[in-house]
Amino acid sequence: MSQQINFINQCKERVSDGNFASDLAELIGVNVDAAYRRIRGATALTYDEIEKMCTHYNISFDSILNYKGSLVPFQFNAMFQPDFSIEAYLQNIANQLKDLTTTEDSKFVITAMDLPYFRQFGYKGLSRFKLFFWQRSVLNLESYKRKKFEVREEDDNFDLLTKSIFEDYNRIESTEIWTPQTIDSSIKQIQYYLESGLFVDNDIVYQLCDELEDLLMQAEQQAEFGRKSFQNENGVFSAKFAMYQSDIFLSNNSIQAYKDDRIFTYVSFNSFNSLMSFAPAFANDCHEWIEQIRTKSILLSEVSEKLRFQYFMGLRKKINALRQLVPELV
Repeated sequence: MSQQINFINQCKERVSDGNFASDLAELIGVNVDAAYRRIRGATALTYDEIEKMCTHYNISFDSILNYKGSLVPFQFNAMFQPDFSIEAYLQNIANQLKDLTTTEDSKFVITAMDLPYFRQFGYKGLSRFKLFFWQRSVLNLESYKRKKFEVREEDDNFDLLTKSIFEDYNRIESTEIWTPQTIDSSIKQIQYYLESGLFVDNDIVYQLCDELEDLLMQAEQQAEFGRKSFQNENGVFSAKFAMYQSDIFLSNNSIQAYKDDRIFTYVSFNSFNSLMSFAPAFANDCHEWIEQIRTKSILLSEVSEKLRFQYFMGLRKKINALRQLVPELV
């Protein structure tokens, strides 16, 4: 019954109010006691029940059959669909981070080929630019084709979601491996918009550069003290933070989120989307790859004061070089 228990646990994670037994009983047409017997594994699920559960909870049947096999099931949000919503995409991320904050020993490990957007979402200009870039230049949305970017354009729903993501990111323990190229993609995106005349005002570049510097200053301070932290109306929150510098080129962004005894592995693709799997064999393989990278990296948090200073100074030089491009194009 171990596969059934694994399947049941996957379904439980899709029920936000926690009343899974009642939800399951109504779905498969049995009483609550019968639902509990299936949850405990005392009664085997039928094929029809599994089919209903897979459809209702949006779970692939492969994740049951190949849970420990070489075939790995993945979940992802299809971007190029008529009903795709960037707001729903962000809400899904916010929900997953919120779920991690419910367990004290939750943590994640990040290989940051690009600047983690969790951090960018803490800065108004960077956050709105990132969302604009995704919708105009990646998704190529019709409503954005003739628009230029301006920081003043607000969306309360987006702002609330990005604020939630940024705050919950800072409440979860994390180990992050950055490289000298980590901010390159953000800089190239800003430079592309500058050179393409896609800013309402080129002075916006100065604001984005200032916010990038503020972001780096925060990351450097957090690395120095080995803790992330933020303050809001509910008080001060913090979590352990370990930062490494890798001089080995990282081929992709990856995140492994640890909650209870499970590992959720996210691998980036298609610019800002990600494939997610909780298959143990895949998680273990990715863990070994990350550990190989980490052991060859320089620990910047709490120690290595000189190397930490040099690393962040190198990133700031790239931002200053971007600033120098603005007078040439005004």
